[in-house]
Amino acid sequence: MRKRIAVTLGSLKEIPNEKIARHKLAAILEPINDVNHRPKKMMTFRGFVEKYRALKLANKKGTTVHGYETNIRAHYLPEFGDMELSRISIEAVQTFLNLKASEGKAVQTLKNLKWGLSSIFVAAMKYGYMTSNPARGADLPPDRIKEQNLLPTFIQLGQLIEALEEPISTAVWLTAVCCLRPDELAFKWKDLNVGARELWVVRALNRGKLHTPKYHRANRPIRLTEADVTRLLALKARMKAGDDDWVFPNSRKTGPIWHEDLLSRRIQPVAEDLGLPHITWRLLRHWGATQMVAARVPIKAAQQRLGHSRPDILLTYYARLGLMPEPPRSSSGSNPHQKPPSIMML
Repeated sequence: MRKRIAVTLGSLKEIPNEKIARHKLAAILEPINDVNHRPKKMMTFRGFVEKYRALKLANKKGTTVHGYETNIRAHYLPEFGDMELSRISIEAVQTFLNLKASEGKAVQTLKNLKWGLSSIFVAAMKYGYMTSNPARGADLPPDRIKEQNLLPTFIQLGQLIEALEEPISTAVWLTAVCCLRPDELAFKWKDLNVGARELWVVRALNRGKLHTPKYHRANRPIRLTEADVTRLLALKARMKAGDDDWVFPNSRKTGPIWHEDLLSRRIQPVAEDLGLPHITWRLLRHWGATQMVAARVPIKAAQQRLGHSRPDILLTYYARLGLMPEPPRSSSGSNPHQKPPSIMML
């Protein structure tokens, strides 16, 4: 016996006459009446998410999985969890995005929510549970006016580095001058090639889980100056560390430090006490990128340093041409706490 399905077309206010009702019903029946149509298995959004986790998210990096899981748990399941995939329409997705916008979500957050939904729907189409992607037709609001966060000056960044205890001080310094992503601070001392003056980015960390770094050519080297190598070796000697030890270990020295907790618990409170601009890992990365542009570093070399897949990303999203801090006074030398940090020349 076939299951009879009732479809609610809308209220009398939305559909005031039979002609409009027939048009809306025709749109629903069109894929069913298609000669190439094949009946699909019934699947709720919640049910398919479990498949999506096993089929797609299992092959993603830790940072990607963390972002998707947050959106699935906090946004997607409460809205679409019990809905059948085949009944999720463009209108339903648009209503969802409009609701999130009315809650004050940033435009970038709305973009991430749309892209995440689109990825789930594309997978559902691939495995035969949907015939179209309703997220593709949904619209996003225009970007709001955003105030530009101030970059710290050389003096301010030097004050912060001097006020922090080791090895956090060196972690902040290295992030700024090397333009590292914070999850790339998962260095071991064996990644430092003293003779070649290179520090190799070979792994990344997200919430305690190691994964490959976000770079289109796998590992990448960070070129150092002689003074930079001297500073790192001084830290190694101070920590009495071996080549297999972590450069920035956690409190138990069983793995690298978690950058997620380090920023809010150890770095930002010190910056606030010093009266400095709000410090984030991304802001430190922007600081280093801006210095490279000011120093006229070749764009291809800057691209490799930041680990971007395209060279134009640096100029489009990172460098702040109109907000260049004052130039450094001199090289940091063997005692980096006494002078402001300087950008490493490539």
